Amino acid sequence: MWTIAAVSAVAAALSPAAPTGLRAADALWCGLIGGIVALAASRSRRWALAWLGGIAAVVGIGGDAVAVAFAVASIAVTLAVAASRRRDRLVGALLGAVAIQALLRGPNYGFVGLPTIVGLVAVLPVLVTGYRMARRRERRAARYLVAGAAVVVVLGSAAAAVAAIASRSSLEDGRTGATAGLDSLRAGDTAGASTAFGVAASDFEDANGTLEGPLTWVGRALPVVGQHVEALRRVSAAGQDLGTSAAETASTTDYRSLTATGGQVDLQKIAALQGPVARSAATVEDALAAVDAVESPWLVPLVTDELDRFRAELSDVGEQTRLAADGLRVAPALLGADGAKRYFLTLATPGESRNAGGYAGAFGVLRTDQGRLELELTGKSADLNRPASDPYQLVYPPDWEQRYQRYHVDLFTGNLTASPDWPTDADLIGQVYREATGADVAGAVYADPEALAALLRLTGPVDVAGLDAPITADNVEQFLLTDQYVRFQGDNATRRDMLGDVAEAVFHALTSKPLPGISTIADTLGPAVEAGHLRITVYDPDSEAFLDDVGITGRFTTSPGADHLALVSANQLPNKIDLFLHRSWNVAVTHDAATGEVRSTVTVTLRNDAPASGLPPYILGDGKVLPRGTNLDLLGLYSPLTLTTVSLDGEPGGSENQTESGSNVYSVSVRLAPGQTRTVTFELAGTVDPGPYRLDVLPQPLATTDDVTVVLNGDHQLFAGPLMSRLELGGASQG
Repeated sequence: MWTIAAVSAVAAALSPAAPTGLRAADALWCGLIGGIVALAASRSRRWALAWLGGIAAVVGIGGDAVAVAFAVASIAVTLAVAASRRRDRLVGALLGAVAIQALLRGPNYGFVGLPTIVGLVAVLPVLVTGYRMARRRERRAARYLVAGAAVVVVLGSAAAAVAAIASRSSLEDGRTGATAGLDSLRAGDTAGASTAFGVAASDFEDANGTLEGPLTWVGRALPVVGQHVEALRRVSAAGQDLGTSAAETASTTDYRSLTATGGQVDLQKIAALQGPVARSAATVEDALAAVDAVESPWLVPLVTDELDRFRAELSDVGEQTRLAADGLRVAPALLGADGAKRYFLTLATPGESRNAGGYAGAFGVLRTDQGRLELELTGKSADLNRPASDPYQLVYPPDWEQRYQRYHVDLFTGNLTASPDWPTDADLIGQVYREATGADVAGAVYADPEALAALLRLTGPVDVAGLDAPITADNVEQFLLTDQYVRFQGDNATRRDMLGDVAEAVFHALTSKPLPGISTIADTLGPAVEAGHLRITVYDPDSEAFLDDVGITGRFTTSPGADHLALVSANQLPNKIDLFLHRSWNVAVTHDAATGEVRSTVTVTLRNDAPASGLPPYILGDGKVLPRGTNLDLLGLYSPLTLTTVSLDGEPGGSENQTESGSNVYSVSVRLAPGQTRTVTFELAGTVDPGPYRLDVLPQPLATTDDVTVVLNGDHQLFAGPLMSRLELGGASQG
């Protein structure tokens, strides 16, 4: 009998059950349970044994192969007990031994704690009847054992509670110090950040010392109590590692020194930053893993809330640190560390819209070599055009020809902004440039007047030959979209050079004037990047993956299984009238969370604020095809849903239905007279993934920002306001 109990204890100690989360303590607790149940079963009543064996068999059958084997053994021994006419202590001990193994190895099921409750219900009759049937000295020993265990549990729990309370202030001080360090780092105060992170590390160290001290030695080995102590201990240890790493990184690396002086970026400084920032990223990743490892359903909300808050902060910092590390890793290659690289610069005007944003009126070539950046040349897009008898021989991506053959990019390079997916446009740009010059480019950059305005906020005003006043961040958009056509009316040869001249002046300032640090540059250019006015894509997959992560490639991507919408306009006339086009769209969605069925009504209101006269024909049109001031745009709606009906001003109409980038595209031609407002309504239906409704809304970088309203199920307004950047609306379930 004692041999059976000993074997049961060892087998239970080797089970995967984890009452505390600490392997040594778990083995001790499970071993005690395994031995005690076997001993109690040797004295227990037959009905209690049958009860234990039956429940253990049901639980164990749902587990792995070992659990199933013990379940089968439990059934067999239970039948033997039922068939026997007398109580056999050895058989009882054997049943207790195999039954407890099945219970300890059973699967998780039901709500949190249900397997534990079922185990107690199964074992309790055996323990009670076994105690009652035991000899007097055995009952006395059992009482002493229970009393001693109760004393240990109470004292251990109380001591652990004292340690938790004592460490709380240090944990809070550590988190406050880490937040202060991040704020200082974002403000460019690396010295202050280093000090704050050092203090935070010290606070977390104090908390960790308390939580690893004698007060918690017993508590860490107690079920439920141990999970809480371990959670707090891991948080404090992770905070200490993070604070130490961040302090070291802040004290040894000054990211403010990462800037361009005279168009030159110091590649040695980038190399010096790579190691410390990569180590910081790894430390944050380790801390996240440590926090995830301490997850337990037994933790009380007070602790889980703290863990969730800490995890959210870590995730935010971790993403930023990872991006910084990746950026420092790929930056040397982008900046020509391994040889000169050239990037095609597309200078677009959204006054004449294309699906990527604006017509590419001018171009340039950016050259990087050993960290030096310069604008090598500029020109008119027309300089790269080909005669109809000798078009470019291009390899088109899927769906291109059905959607964009009308633009003849093999003849007219200004239309290379035809697709809303900038990497797709960039691939064709690379082919065109290779055929036109015999040389390769490493990628393509998209910039429009708003992007140039953002760059001018970094450089300050620039002088442009032929202009009386400097070009500034405040006047560059007005000049390029309107004033240049008025000033040089009738002198198109001079005017056509102006976009390139302005860009050349801006990039000359970028490569000759001292610039602010990387943080200021990111803050200044960020809005233009988010809205799609500045895009960069490269042909190197590693660097492109990083640029995708920071959201600068202009890739047309949507979330798998979610709903999505994108609205694009493309001017069908040779004018710049889209400067006066205002778009607002209202999206009314009905969604069934159980089935994923969606019905969506997208109402697009278009207003043409162009005058009928008073501006040059280059802006308003020459009146030969349509009256001056008339806007004729091809309006396209991207959606995964199926179009059921489309109407124009309430009258049923037709649409051009195509596919692109895995999405349906429904296009309607809309003509607006000066001052006219028209409404296009798309009725859509289909299915998305069941569950909470998710919607991606992708912007088109136009001269005027769209106004968007999204309403779910009639009363849940998800968004209302100007669409400045990509929206990811999610989490709203039905009703």
